[in-house]
Amino acid sequence: MKKLLFALVLVLVFLGCKSTPQEAPPAAEEAPQSQAAAPSQPASPAPAGPDAATRFSRGNEHYARSEFDQAINEYTEALKLEPTMAEAYLNRGNAYSGKLELEKALDDYAAGAKLNPDYDHYARGYSLYLAQDYRGAINEFSQAIALKTNLFAAYNDRGLSYAGLRNVNQAIADYNEAISINPNSAFPYNNRGNANLQKANYDLAIDDYNKAIELYPALSFPYSGRGLTYYRTKDYDRAIADYTRAIELTPGESVLYSLRGNAYTARGERDKAAADYAEAQKLRD
Repeated sequence: MKKLLFALVLVLVFLGCKSTPQEAPPAAEEAPQSQAAAPSQPASPAPAGPDAATRFSRGNEHYARSEFDQAINEYTEALKLEPTMAEAYLNRGNAYSGKLELEKALDDYAAGAKLNPDYDHYARGYSLYLAQDYRGAINEFSQAIALKTNLFAAYNDRGLSYAGLRNVNQAIADYNEAISINPNSAFPYNNRGNANLQKANYDLAIDDYNKAIELYPALSFPYSGRGLTYYRTKDYDRAIADYTRAIELTPGESVLYSLRGNAYTARGERDKAAADYAEAQKLRD
């Protein structure tokens, strides 16, 4: 399920991408990786006992690494200790959505919204985004913004929804708002980098990816996005270095091997390219 979500996110922000590498001719470029639409910054816990708060924090850490099963376990334990923690329901719903278990996600969103109705529009928008109902998601995120709830995440994720509709300029506008609210989160910088890459604003894209890496060096998305930017500008050595770092951080993602294979092909290293394409196919099987 994690790989399915990863693939889903890849196709949202890039025109004309293909999901299958080709050895000859060189494989089609893949999309840069956008941060999934779950809260780009998880909700902060309501006052609770220290054990519940610790469990909640651990859940957020797992969620940030896309370790959805572990995150669900931690949020569940937090709720056992503090059953009225609406944020734990919201974030556990996000983790279920990451696994594409949307019915369970919706149940948790409903429970969280019952405890705190302000979360309702944002939570529904996230589920609609994952279901690729981008217009519906934009409507829900817009209502969350009007209510001034989860503003940072709502702007970031509405930007992702606009990207899904290929409205890149509006996506950038929303990422700018998210950055103005929380300039210390890597995710809107990464997502704006993807949008700038799509517009062929390569210098701006690299600046955004650099900032995302500075803020969250363990996040693979900006390395792969920056690698694709270097690939587009024919700086294949740097592209390979970035793809290699992204693979080190998320070794199970087939698309990263395909991307690196493309760079090796462009550099004329066909044996290395073939090895990467074979590894990508193995991971997809």
